[in-house]
Amino acid sequence: MDRIIIDQAKIKVDENLVRRGAPPFPRPLTWWQRTVPIWVDVSEAEDGRIVLTPNGKRADGYQYELTPAVVHQEIKAIVKYLGDRRYLDFSDACSMTRG
Repeated sequence: MDRIIIDQAKIKVDENLVRRGAPPFPRPLTWWQRTVPIWVDVSEAEDGRIVLTPNGKRADGYQYELTPAVVHQEIKAIVKYLGDRRYLDFSDACSMTRG
């Protein structure tokens, strides 16, 4: 698996955020590009789902090689990153696929 597909309609937002006026999902591609870490590329699939793919970039400009083992580690890190979002539940929204 080398990318994560997110169906935004299935993302659950905590009720506390909804009461405080948090915008609903789906959110635009620009929001996703601002939200994910620099080492993740974000694109939009033809069906409107969000695609997250490791890109091998670091904040200092270094580009590292994406071997299959590194891609596997990066995918696990993306899943952890999404899981750590305190008020968003991605458990039903994500699937992993090959590009």
